[in-house]
Amino acid sequence: MPLAKLFVEGSLDSNVLNPILQGNPILHQGGSKNALKPRALVDRRENQVAAGYLRDRDFDFDPPPDLSKPTLDYKYKDTPIGWRWCRHEIENYLIEPVIVSEAMAWPISDVEEAICQAGRKIRSYEAARWTVGIVRRALPPHYELETRPAVLNEIALPPALDSAAVNAWASNNIETHRSCLAGVTDPPLAHRSFETFAARFDEAFVADVSNVLLWFSGKDILAGMAEWLSIKAGANPGVFRAAMRDWIIAHPERALELLPEWKSLTEVIRA
Repeated sequence: MPLAKLFVEGSLDSNVLNPILQGNPILHQGGSKNALKPRALVDRRENQVAAGYLRDRDFDFDPPPDLSKPTLDYKYKDTPIGWRWCRHEIENYLIEPVIVSEAMAWPISDVEEAICQAGRKIRSYEAARWTVGIVRRALPPHYELETRPAVLNEIALPPALDSAAVNAWASNNIETHRSCLAGVTDPPLAHRSFETFAARFDEAFVADVSNVLLWFSGKDILAGMAEWLSIKAGANPGVFRAAMRDWIIAHPERALELLPEWKSLTEVIRA
């Protein structure tokens, strides 16, 4: 069933995607990425609105093997209603070299080299961010410390309510939670994780612009391009991002031709 409403994270997503989707579905800013699914579910359950959401991938998930379409993030009653970008965030698409080249009349090779140079500058930082991201996956809200046994129905009590039984349950529940947190935040483990990402993001890796755009934060890449942008166009990263936003707003059909994942987005949310 096609979506009637699509929640996105912020104003940049909304501004860029509005001309792409042309009101089909209607876009709504939903706040943080973790707020999007609950808002879509409330609309579906309480208002009978065919709502869905689109979120950034960020460091919460590894890049998917299929880059041709947004990754399915959630199904509601076997119906897909949530997706996430294949790349890190929407900025990663605004600096796609073919888009920048056409919008700014710059050689594609110059743009690719600038992105790769930014990748070289920030690769250790991205390794650190991925390390933290891996740890964060095991922390709340992904793993919550519940105040009642998870196996209970909504209105129910544990079979044993004596002091010893409930104290044992509370202690075991807290210890399980503590052990999980202690395990994933173990310093040697975190160090090994960082070293693994640092080794992955080697010179050959950052020499491939597709790797940089897929694995690194678009905002960080833009920040890493600051000096190049100043020399090339007398612009800071924020001004350049706004210029790319405005070009896509003015050329939505061309943007769909140049960004196959965006074209697939229009198809999956209208299916």
